[in-house]
Amino acid sequence: MSQSIKLGLLGNNIGRSRAKNLHELLGEMHGLDVTYRPMDLLDRQQPVSIAEELERCRKAGFRGVNVTHPYKRDAFTHVPTMPGFPKGLTSVNTVLFAERQMVADNTDYTGCCRALRCHYGEAFKPGRVLMLGAGGVGVAIAFALKRLGVDELVIHDVRADLAQELVTQMHICQRESRLAGPDMVAEMRQADGLINATPIGMFQYPGNPFPEEGFGRQRWAFDAVYTPQYTRFLQTCGQSGIETLTGFDLFLYQGLDAFERFTGYTVDAETVKRVFLKRFPLE
Repeated sequence: MSQSIKLGLLGNNIGRSRAKNLHELLGEMHGLDVTYRPMDLLDRQQPVSIAEELERCRKAGFRGVNVTHPYKRDAFTHVPTMPGFPKGLTSVNTVLFAERQMVADNTDYTGCCRALRCHYGEAFKPGRVLMLGAGGVGVAIAFALKRLGVDELVIHDVRADLAQELVTQMHICQRESRLAGPDMVAEMRQADGLINATPIGMFQYPGNPFPEEGFGRQRWAFDAVYTPQYTRFLQTCGQSGIETLTGFDLFLYQGLDAFERFTGYTVDAETVKRVFLKRFPLE
């Protein structure tokens, strides 16, 4: 009889998430009876407390849950992190439950490192990067870029306080970083890489967060959005000859890392990717 494992996802607007498909497929591939329950917190009638939601899941017998937008930074303040968690990283997306305690990790961070290296090569150097978005996934991506040896990270967010906080975190970690100036086109033209870490481009937030006239000289681009896979941002990059990495790769690798935390099973990424895309073709 296969082992039964109860997992879930906490976030807003998660109706199009493919996390359930991925984790239940991984369970099937490893002989585990995995059930994965998406829980859209927009459905709550009162203000959401992520700490209370996590405790509710623990008491309900979940092995663990993923946490997504907009609760990653809030969850970090409530759950102790796993050994080896990067100093200065202030968001989590994976929470494991024991009988009377919780522990958190950030597989956006580890998954981003793996995705970039697998796509662009082990010797990949980011160079100077312009990133839009300093929320939970932006923080994780910034620390992945630090690990990969980014030369300079230029950050913009509609919430200036979040952008400044992330710049400060990077300085504490002895990595060159600064706020983007008011001329976004000029910032783009100085960048080797462009990253979208905002929700813009998702089905419910269509559009391109970067001004169209700034594309052209960059070497590479990455969009954390994966629903749809080929956002308007990535389409524009492709038309400009910029090599792109889709958010599906981040989704895949962060999911594989989370599954390993939940179950202890090491997963072969290429095999899973082939089986997943055959069963669940992307839009």
